[in-house]
Amino acid sequence: MAEHRRELDVAVIGAGVLGLATTDALVRRGVSVTCFDGRPPGHGLSGGLTRTFRHRHDNERLVALAVEGRAGFGRWEERLGRKLIGPEGAVYAGMGPADVAGMVRHGVEHRFADPVEGKEVFPALATVDGPLLVDPGAGAIRARRTIDALVSWVGDRIVNADIHSVTVPGDGHGVEIQTTEAIYRARHVVICAGTAVPKLAAGVGLDVPLESALHARPHYRVREPFRGKALPCWVDRSGAFGETVYGSPIGNLDTYVLGLIGLDVDIPFGPNGALAPGSGMEEHVRRVTEYVRRAMPGLEPDPVGIRVCVMTKLPAGSDAVHAWHTDGVTAIAGHNLFKMAPVLGELLADAAIKNQLPEILERAGEHALRAA
Repeated sequence: MAEHRRELDVAVIGAGVLGLATTDALVRRGVSVTCFDGRPPGHGLSGGLTRTFRHRHDNERLVALAVEGRAGFGRWEERLGRKLIGPEGAVYAGMGPADVAGMVRHGVEHRFADPVEGKEVFPALATVDGPLLVDPGAGAIRARRTIDALVSWVGDRIVNADIHSVTVPGDGHGVEIQTTEAIYRARHVVICAGTAVPKLAAGVGLDVPLESALHARPHYRVREPFRGKALPCWVDRSGAFGETVYGSPIGNLDTYVLGLIGLDVDIPFGPNGALAPGSGMEEHVRRVTEYVRRAMPGLEPDPVGIRVCVMTKLPAGSDAVHAWHTDGVTAIAGHNLFKMAPVLGELLADAAIKNQLPEILERAGEHALRAA
């Protein structure tokens, strides 16, 4: 071994929920693994207090992964002794029987509530004209609690260091990782580094067409009559209230977060990694706030906080996920992946052990690189 180099079995790059889940899966299997991140765990794409767990996806293979993800969260909850997904469920507007084909195929409990039941399934919502799809097994993920649990389980396997590059060395021995703290050689590297995946994967010849954009998530206080109630997660594709949005309660804080969905609702980074001059998030926050005034009388329509986060999308859209593999390296990218972290962590651990992409993960990403 070269004196300037440190040898590893498996290296996981990124200590967000996917990287931590992968590290945890490898630790439980007795694999020697080190997880690298230059930031505190869970402070990149996995940051914030809440995420929506939902079963419904347009791609039925993603529904299958979500079902496995829900079971995985159940196992994590048993280990932790605390709930990681709340009992709120999820409600969707603007969807019909064709939108639940994947849920039907995989036996996911659901029902359509008529407008008369609207106030029962979502008390803080204005009256709607059409049916509402109800997913009772969904709920708000306690994101920070999940990250803290994973960090406690992986222990000292996390190394605080920025990763400059991942390359295949000329001598053909392992995969080389250049970090701020040392040079490493690993038998296998798993790249779960969010916005940095394209740059790091390019060093081993993998082309990852991931786009990043800024996204606003204003927070609103729940009005007094509805405080203490389990308000559901929300997806509105109907456009009946002027915007298409998603929303989620923030744990038991009587606060609700919403964001826009659809085309042109985020501010993309330019080719140099910067926003265009004059870009800002105020218009996006205004649009969400106007939606709240029209659609959600149970919320106070003045934001009490705003989280500006980065969205990462593959060509097929915000629900797409794709994994890439070459000898000694596996990379994964997409968006809305928090809910699938338990099953994706297991699959990525399989890839690291066997140096082969699991078929279920390969098939789930078949459409991810096609424009929606």
